Amino acid sequence: MKSCIAVDVGGTKMLVAQVREDGSVVHMRRYVTAGKKKEQVMEEILLNIRDYEEKEGWEGGKMPDRIGIGVNSMVDIKEGLWLPNWDWEPTINLVERVEKELPVRCFIENDVKAAVMAECMFGAARGCSDVLYLNIGTGLAAGSIVNGKLVRGSDNFAGEVGYTNFTYGQDVHTEMHASGMGLAYQARARMHLYPGTLLRSKIDGGVTGHDVFAAAEQGDALANALLEDLVKSSALLISNIVCVLSPEICVVGGGLISNGQLLERIKKAMLPKMLMHLEKGVVLTQLDADYAGLMGAAAVGLGCQEQYC
Repeated sequence: MKSCIAVDVGGTKMLVAQVREDGSVVHMRRYVTAGKKKEQVMEEILLNIRDYEEKEGWEGGKMPDRIGIGVNSMVDIKEGLWLPNWDWEPTINLVERVEKELPVRCFIENDVKAAVMAECMFGAARGCSDVLYLNIGTGLAAGSIVNGKLVRGSDNFAGEVGYTNFTYGQDVHTEMHASGMGLAYQARARMHLYPGTLLRSKIDGGVTGHDVFAAAEQGDALANALLEDLVKSSALLISNIVCVLSPEICVVGGGLISNGQLLERIKKAMLPKMLMHLEKGVVLTQLDADYAGLMGAAAVGLGCQEQYC
């Protein structure tokens, strides 16, 4: 069975695995990226692949001839570039660097755009040609397939829906309502309105999604207000994207949504007319939230990028 090397490069960790075309993982290893500069992470991609080779080996005794790499920033797939998230970061020709060092064809992709391809190959969107994938995790981003092709836009910015704003610029952008960062931001901003909140003890270390869910289960008013805000913002965002793209299905994933607690609330907050235009509905991802990035990288390495781009 065909397989590829899959590398998921995140802000705190890197996953390296060999993944078969049916989505099964041969072996996987985890490495730390937290606090490391981009140039160092680039070198460690190569080092970690060699470490994986030494520790796990390759199925069949030979390195796969393709590798998919997902990164949490914009990319230029034509030039093989890993683009900066911030002005001070460098642009790195990741594909050229990898192919110079390893006997592989290398494919690079933004992690959320890779995830929508993984949903089409392994997950809830199999057989669909018009797909919206919304990732509600630490941040907020989307990937879209329209008429069987991935939407990139003129400069690869398509899908950065966290920057949308439905308040005429009078409030922060949507990501600061509907994401892990947003929950932490809103908890701090509204703390003075809820003097007895259970979240007060968490504020110095940074409020997490887990903190908010736990407090909400205990009836905490601030936590429930934050989750209601996330639900309404997510429902409004999906509804607006449906008006623009009219996808068959909306797949929702990411760490804040993976347990499914909020999905029904998001669907109920959407206008019935919007749901009517989603033939296959708003559904929870079938990919494990912890490994969605890895499966996205695998989908890219196994040929989805060539199919959908």
